[in-house]
Amino acid sequence: MQKKTPLNRQVVLEWFEQPDQVFADTLLKNYSFTFSKLPQEEEIQLILCSVEKAYNSKRGAWTPCQDKFLNLAVLGICLKYHMKPIELSPQYWEQISRLFRFHNWKSCRNRWLEECHKKVSWTTQEDRVLKELQQFKPNKWCEIALDLMRICKTPYVRQGKQCRDRWVNKLDPNIVNLPWTREEELLLFREIEQRGKKWAEISLQVFQLKKTENTIKNRYYNLLKQAESKMKFGRITKELKNKILVDSVIKQLEASINYQPKQEQVEENQVKNYILELFDLNNFDDYEEVVILFKRKFVKLNDQQ
Repeated sequence: MQKKTPLNRQVVLEWFEQPDQVFADTLLKNYSFTFSKLPQEEEIQLILCSVEKAYNSKRGAWTPCQDKFLNLAVLGICLKYHMKPIELSPQYWEQISRLFRFHNWKSCRNRWLEECHKKVSWTTQEDRVLKELQQFKPNKWCEIALDLMRICKTPYVRQGKQCRDRWVNKLDPNIVNLPWTREEELLLFREIEQRGKKWAEISLQVFQLKKTENTIKNRYYNLLKQAESKMKFGRITKELKNKILVDSVIKQLEASINYQPKQEQVEENQVKNYILELFDLNNFDDYEEVVILFKRKFVKLNDQQ
């Protein structure tokens, strides 16, 4: 929704009145601000002027002057409330977003965090807290990320997308880590032909979250790579190459599913006949309950199917 409120210069200037210099130095040293020292009023006014000139342009796009203003706003809010950036709750990000015409609080938060985002392995504590927060605030990933950093006191940033990916690919109790069957692989390729590469949608609607988005995506590309290793391509477009590979995988899976049961039935009958010849079962009036173990399953000898 478009914001009508004009930029309030006085509010921004008040953030920097009588700052705690020691706390300000700590912020500038430990977090990804673009300022080497606290900006003075003249510099703040220049930033505000540049933002106002472009206030109505480039809807939805982040511009260099907006990025600099965002850094200024986050620094100002932290100084005013004596808080670290990772401690800012949605209500503080909402205050910041009111200064931007086309960006909500999530957009402002994610934009600022992009600059200080690092890939850090998840800890046991973070996993435990994430599970609890997901039950308390299901799928509210931005809020969960903020609460997670506050509770675990992490020195690094966790974004909402990171929390979501961790949940859907590792922590969701619906996940079933079983090997892929050919039927599942064929179903995956047919669904992608119809829906496109909508991993989340396929995971939810087709596999009921038992196969994760990453598992689905990785299986798709692994099978394509296997098919490609058996072919030689000339100079063709990427789209045509992909279509040939997909068609090849589908045909192989269909053939495997259609012919494998018949082959197993032949092998099963051969084993049955061998057992009947090896043991003289003619003396048995009824060997209905006699079974053999064939390919990890019990098969009755008198099964006529």
